[in-house]
Amino acid sequence: MEKVLLNGLWSLKPSRLSERKHIELDTVLPITLPGDVHQALLESGIIKDPYWGKNELDNLWVGKSDWTIYREFEYTGDYKHAILSLRRVDTICTLLLNGIEVGRMENEHRSYFFDLTDYLIKGINKIEFAFESAEKIASLKAKELKYPIPTSRYPNDSPNRNLIRKAQCNAGWDWGPNIMSIGIYEDISLILTDSYFINSTSVYPIRCDEEWKIFIELDVTSFVEREEQIQALLNNSSTSSIISIKKGRKLYKESFSIPYKSVDLWYPNGSGKQPLYPLLLSFGKIKIEKMIAFRTLEVKNETTLGGRELTITVNGRPIFMKGGNWIPLDALPSRINKARYESILQSCRDANMNMLRVWGGGYYESDIFYDECDRLGLLIWQDMMFACSTYPSDEEFLENVKSEVRDQIRRLKDHPSIALWCGNNEDLGALTWYEESIKNRDRYLIDYDRLNHGVLERVIKEEDPSRIFWPSSPCAGPGDFSDNWHQDGNGDMHFWSVWHEGRDFEEYRTIKPRFCSEFGYQSFPSLATVKSFVDENNLNISAPQFEHHQKNERGNSIIIENFARYFRFPTSFENMLYLSQAQQAWAIETAVTYWRSLMPYCMGTLYWQINDVWPVSSWSSIEYSGAWKLLHYNAKRFYSDLVPLVYQENNRLQIYVANDRAHTEKVDVKIIFRHYSGAKKETHYFNVEVPPSESIKAGEIDLSHIDKEDVFCYAKLTTKETLRERTHFLDRPKNTRMENPKIRSKVTKMAKCTYNIQLTCEKPAFWVSLDQGELIGRFSDNMIALRPTSEKNIIFKSATDYIAEEVELALKIYDLYSATH
Repeated sequence: MEKVLLNGLWSLKPSRLSERKHIELDTVLPITLPGDVHQALLESGIIKDPYWGKNELDNLWVGKSDWTIYREFEYTGDYKHAILSLRRVDTICTLLLNGIEVGRMENEHRSYFFDLTDYLIKGINKIEFAFESAEKIASLKAKELKYPIPTSRYPNDSPNRNLIRKAQCNAGWDWGPNIMSIGIYEDISLILTDSYFINSTSVYPIRCDEEWKIFIELDVTSFVEREEQIQALLNNSSTSSIISIKKGRKLYKESFSIPYKSVDLWYPNGSGKQPLYPLLLSFGKIKIEKMIAFRTLEVKNETTLGGRELTITVNGRPIFMKGGNWIPLDALPSRINKARYESILQSCRDANMNMLRVWGGGYYESDIFYDECDRLGLLIWQDMMFACSTYPSDEEFLENVKSEVRDQIRRLKDHPSIALWCGNNEDLGALTWYEESIKNRDRYLIDYDRLNHGVLERVIKEEDPSRIFWPSSPCAGPGDFSDNWHQDGNGDMHFWSVWHEGRDFEEYRTIKPRFCSEFGYQSFPSLATVKSFVDENNLNISAPQFEHHQKNERGNSIIIENFARYFRFPTSFENMLYLSQAQQAWAIETAVTYWRSLMPYCMGTLYWQINDVWPVSSWSSIEYSGAWKLLHYNAKRFYSDLVPLVYQENNRLQIYVANDRAHTEKVDVKIIFRHYSGAKKETHYFNVEVPPSESIKAGEIDLSHIDKEDVFCYAKLTTKETLRERTHFLDRPKNTRMENPKIRSKVTKMAKCTYNIQLTCEKPAFWVSLDQGELIGRFSDNMIALRPTSEKNIIFKSATDYIAEEVELALKIYDLYSATH
């Protein structure tokens, strides 16, 4: 067998233009595959960067048009069969070889194998991908419907996105642009063989008493009947057997066992190590290497503490899930690469996260993503790609989805990072959102059941019985159709009352979720990111270019409303950007602080969202550029494995300690009260033993004698090897008598690309935040408290080497007092 990659330079031409936009029908342009049409048009100067200003609107014609991508290649005819292997073909496409139609594709999420044998000629062959506008096809499908299939709509979106199997957010979302991408985003492979080829390979271990049973599954398409040897080598253990291959496409299964204690266990980040073992597989002359890990994982959904839990145990240990929701890395697939995956995922690990939820409005991620999550110890809550909508249940649609899910489960199920399969994002709740489904709920509930349980659940359980099928996010659990948007006692919950309903941050303490898998609060991006999409005349949150990069229609208003609710109003545009990020970090900290104090009743928080698809005002904690927002720095603290948790209730300060470690911790906690002048008022001492995977109340303090406008406090947690601090305002910051801290800084170069920033102050300073401007790098800490009694040293590591004076010149320091006075 031989594999020939057809990646590289292809030709692109329009085959139908929705509008005549700076290009003629006979125009031929270069395009690189894997890649997308928008990027090719941008590189040829046909369109302008869709991320700049309001250019998105000028480029909508691209997704409404039809395009053909073609090239020639030479075929020698040395093999009996030639198979074209494709993944991530986006979306509606006809394959032609030498002008003859070979096959059709209508699902970005499927793997395709086309037999080209009867269409190839010896010598030069022309291969064409004729793409039709997904928006156009979706509109045609809508006209053919017997009754409406409603979906959620967003500004400048493409309608009817739920009728096609394309990344749903490509049509526009409340954080993303309407860029109906077109292209092929994975390798284009020509498989040449005389006998058979392998569609996919899965290798996964399951514990059976005192041994690991390792299952091997080969999805094989064969043109012959023969016996073939399969061999596996793992950790100096080997096995060999003979498989009788039949003609056609079939799944072949083998297994072998190794002793339980012959390997080390894999744990999520923060709970242990992530050992990966290479398994070398030979099937005839085909060689395959798989990296596998050994762990047990159970998703518990039993009735405990008055409701159905959602607790994830790994190797028998219940582990609190800490992380966020993952959306696609970029709206332009050509801009996604391995380095960006590695950077963002490492940032998640560095922030003490152990779980990411791959949200159902994007796509099943690339192999690189899951490989990195295996390596870094990031568990994956994997949604199927259905979000915020009703969906068709006709036979054609369901058969398409069956193939999609089967392809994806076989591709992904041997990754130890995948914790569960979830049917969709909010589709169960969506039945109550639309006039059509409200008036005829039974019709749409039947559609939902046919897709979610008749197809998704059935196929997933057939392909991977080792993992739970979680019907929807949010939901109470398998077999329960209750809507968990506002019900907090069962399963996983999405809680959006603070953002979408404009409630106070204190509203987070009115619910007790068993697991909160979505909650969020927006911020503006940093000044450097803002300047990447607006000109100098639009450096204003109400300016047209800036507003275009706010896709939530009430987003700016909500952020500004809470400026006035909690703070004195920021004094400049830059201070608005800073305060929005500090406010976002504070909002999410408020939620996580309380919910972690409920452990083990609550066993997970996944905030919305980790990343951005373009430069935008959004709920992300990492900007499109990869820079950390203040939320991500704060997450590193509030997701620490041993952390003091402080909040107020009924005029009393509640003090808890959460312990994610595997052993009991003896902890000393001091609560220190200070005046905003810096003078110490009083100190309270607590000692507590905290069992693993629990949160224990250390004590409480009556605040009735405290002048909350003049006094703040901070918690100081110490063990023999750990020191943690958390600062707490006793009143809303706008009411306090905080004073000008008069912060001073000094930058010293320590080594190549490494700088020490020494910070001192005259009065207590709050949410002191460093910004490196356009220098690419990361701080060791940020959004910190600073007191006159001790200096703080922050390390800045840059991607490029500078002299200390350059870093000092670029450095900007913000704090809560200076931003609002």
